[in-house]
Amino acid sequence: MRTLLWEMYKGWFLHNATEVDSDRMIDMLLFYDELRDLIAQITKNETISSLNQLQQTSVPDPANTSSLG
Repeated sequence: MRTLLWEMYKGWFLHNATEVDSDRMIDMLLFYDELRDLIAQITKNETISSLNQLQQTSVPDPANTSSLG
């Protein structure tokens, strides 16, 4: 997703290079950075969620296990 986002940004930048509006360029660069950070945060949260699910399925809950002795 980051690679595609970068390609989209480059395409927009090259398309608008003939009409230089510094405020618009700054806004788009800030938007790109915010979106990139959002993607990183989502990816981080999905990784943490996946690890939590893995841990819950691989470690038995002592309250649900029967006594062996």
